[in-house]
Amino acid sequence: MTPSAAEALAPLLGLVAFLFSTLVYYSIKAAIFGRKREAYIENRERTILAKLFQEWWIWLWTPIERFCLRLRISPDAITTAATFVVAVSAVLIAFGHFSLGGWVFLFGSSFDFIDGRVARATGRVSRAGAFLDSTLDRVGELFFFGGLAVAYRDSWVLFAALVAAGASTVVSYARARGEAVNAGATVKVGGMQRPERIVLTGIPCALTPIFDLAFGVGAGRTAVSVALAVLAVLTTLTAIRRTWSIYHALRVQDPTPAQPPFRLADVFGLESARRKKAAR
Repeated sequence: MTPSAAEALAPLLGLVAFLFSTLVYYSIKAAIFGRKREAYIENRERTILAKLFQEWWIWLWTPIERFCLRLRISPDAITTAATFVVAVSAVLIAFGHFSLGGWVFLFGSSFDFIDGRVARATGRVSRAGAFLDSTLDRVGELFFFGGLAVAYRDSWVLFAALVAAGASTVVSYARARGEAVNAGATVKVGGMQRPERIVLTGIPCALTPIFDLAFGVGAGRTAVSVALAVLAVLTTLTAIRRTWSIYHALRVQDPTPAQPPFRLADVFGLESARRKKAAR
């Protein structure tokens, strides 16, 4: 590795080392003193590893959360700013700046944790805020997939980006619609929810220089391509599974309508023919 390459990679490697060391520290702290359980994470996630990872990320962002509380920044302003940051990351990705775009995407998407926590801490939880948060989450995600689609417009990966974008929208819509019609816990079926999609797309983009360094020039874009293809497949399966589960749950809840007895005369229209003949 040349001195110039090492100098360019030093900040990235330092950031990765910092994140890894804080994750190790938090894991050891949680093992000794117990995890700081968050109710909405406990209800949403099923594996200890996923819960630990999200709790670590929230703990890492606690200073920024306190900063927002101190300045009395509204949750809606945080949500809107996060969408703007994600849109910037999409533009960076579209122009081929994968590493910078990936880090900006992870940074902007992390505000999805903060806006809700600030709303709860300040007593500003509202249906309007929840609606804005959910809607702008979808907008930001589509922005990012759009950036990837532009970056891979001359490759088969374009189709993976489009499939992933469509399937992600179906996953989110099925949950929203399922909650609206009281489908119960089935609205959460499936593993590829938004946090998983953020990790599977953002981290490979952010670490493209490391892949290039380890496996040669172009390996980073290849890693992003593979991650996007895997995401497209898994998110599509989640969309299908969630849609079918919600549909089946609602069919079970709905009362079965009474079916009239089968009559061959109805099939061939014999009854209506008799009425017409009698009318004459």
